[in-house]
Amino acid sequence: MKDSNQQPLVAAPKRGEAAWRANKDAIASRNEQARKSGRERRQREHDKFHADRRVAEMRERAELAKRST
Repeated sequence: MKDSNQQPLVAAPKRGEAAWRANKDAIASRNEQARKSGRERRQREHDKFHADRRVAEMRERAELAKRST
């Protein structure tokens, strides 16, 4: 059980330079996460585009092969 005299430790809000740095670091972290997710999304789109293109080329080759016989 907790002693009634003990209060939970609450971090004091940062002030001045420390607050500015914490905010700057938080923004940088969010920006990095956004860049990472953007890279992953673009890579998935790129892979899908090329996979679809390969399938289309295979169909086209099969169609041309049918026509030539």
